[in-house]
Formats: sequence, structure tokens, C-alpha cells
Amino acid sequence: MNEPAHLSAWEDWADEKQVLGWLATAGDKFRKSTLPAKGVKMYMNVIGTAFKDFDATIPQWWNSTFSWIEQREWAVMDIHWYSAWDGEDGSGRLTEGGAYFCDDPIEEIRPKLQKAISEFTDTFATNFPGLRSCSEFSLGTYDQALQACTDSANQQLFLNEQVTNEQERY
Repeated sequence: MNEPAHLSAWEDWADEKQVLGWLATAGDKFRKSTLPAKGVKMYMNVIGTAFKDFDATIPQWWNSTFSWIEQREWAVMDIHWYSAWDGEDGSGRLTEGGAYFCDDPIEEIRPKLQKAISEFTDTFATNFPGLRSCSEFSLGTYDQALQACTDSANQQLFLNEQVTNEQERY
């Protein structure tokens, strides 16, 4: 399941408890299967846009749904991260409102990217100390593609910073 109930935090079509109940049921089915004993891992993707307060809700739910041992052997918390939706904290744009402008010097962009990426990875590691994955990220710098950075030097920097930080953190 990829990003269950994406954007439902601001809509009325999926209830948080309903989503978490569904995910817990899926996790329990995996737990009771032969897969954990075979070394197969379950990657559970939980998207922040499905919850009004992800950091207050999901770590507590995760810890009450999966034991400490399960979180270190087969239950993998999988969160997707995109700086493009990070607004003034992480997005790069041709217009006002982001962390940087696309034509800013690379030397000025790098520390801003490093800060945004580090804040995500630090929070992720603190909230989910067991197995974790960031199975999806993007070179998109802004959620409005026509106003995002498209030059190859900027995108190469962005890719390198994400991959380097992820490797160092995990």
C-alpha cells in the first residue's frame, strides 16, 4: 500500500483511526504469516498528509502496534519525504516562499538543503529507532513543477545531498 489516505488530514473521506486500524490489521496478518520466520520484512508506508499531527500520533501507534523486537526484525517504518512540499523550510523555487531561489549560488543552497534533510532524518530516527526506510524521495524542489528548479547543477546537488545524508544516517 503506497501512501494510504494521502491528503485525508484536510478532507472528510478517511478517518485517522480507520486508517490506523486498517494498517494494524495488515500488520497482524503479516505477523501471523510464515513470512517473518523466512526473513521477509514488511515495509509499512505511512504518509504524513493522512494525519493532522503525524509526530504526536504515529510513533505512539507504531510502538503500541509492533513490539520492540518486531521493529528490529521485520516491521519497517517507511516514510516518503519531499522537500518540494516543505515550504519555506526546504523547497527551492523561482518564486518567493521557499528556502532558496533556484538561481542562488550552490554554496548558499547546500546548507539549506542539508538543514531540511537533517531535520527530517533526525526526527525520523528519534521517532522510529527500529528498522526504517525512506523508500521514495524526489528531485522536485517545489510542488508547483513549473516554478521548481530544473537546472542540472541544482538537481545534482539535491540528489547528492539526499543520498549522502540518508547513507550517513542509516
